Amino acid sequence: MKKDMLGTVVRKIVGIPLIMLGVICDLVEKLAGEAGQEWLAELKKFLRKEQCWDAINNIFRLTVGGNRTTEELVRAGKYDWVDENITNQNFPMGSQTDEDVVIELLEFDHDVSSEEAIEEARKRGLERPTHEDALFFGEQHPEEQRKHPIVFLHEPWQSSHSGGIVLVLYGHSSGRHLNLDWFGFGWIRLCVFAFVRK
Repeated sequence: MKKDMLGTVVRKIVGIPLIMLGVICDLVEKLAGEAGQEWLAELKKFLRKEQCWDAINNIFRLTVGGNRTTEELVRAGKYDWVDENITNQNFPMGSQTDEDVVIELLEFDHDVSSEEAIEEARKRGLERPTHEDALFFGEQHPEEQRKHPIVFLHEPWQSSHSGGIVLVLYGHSSGRHLNLDWFGFGWIRLCVFAFVRK
């Protein structure tokens, strides 16, 4: 099947005008790159004549679902460092049907507590995310966490020695991290908070 598809693609490319080949080559490089899943998701929307690349400042669309384990989603995220406690045992994937989720990132002009961020989200009609949302976000929007730490205030995992913990996507120019941090601690103003639009 894969071989047949490859042959079909090659035969069609041969007949394409030279001016289009550069665009196709660029697209293939992007699909094969670190942000390949994000490009694939947007390309599918484009082919269906749907709105694509619709992340406007702080709004991001996710496609969630499937039957992958936490470990598989973490590998798909291609992080440079992952907390060893982020496993299917501690953060199990729920049984999910494929659906679109819209994530809105909230930012504050001051340090905030988890409770303050959640209350502000509630006032705006937003819902708390799940830990699954964090994993899908990291996979589908890998470059966003390089701009600022993204905190997912889902139902905290109760660690045996450190209390409630949530997933946080950290990053910088040379790496991307999938971390755990304490729900009960304050957050510096550099952080943004991921919530779900109803």
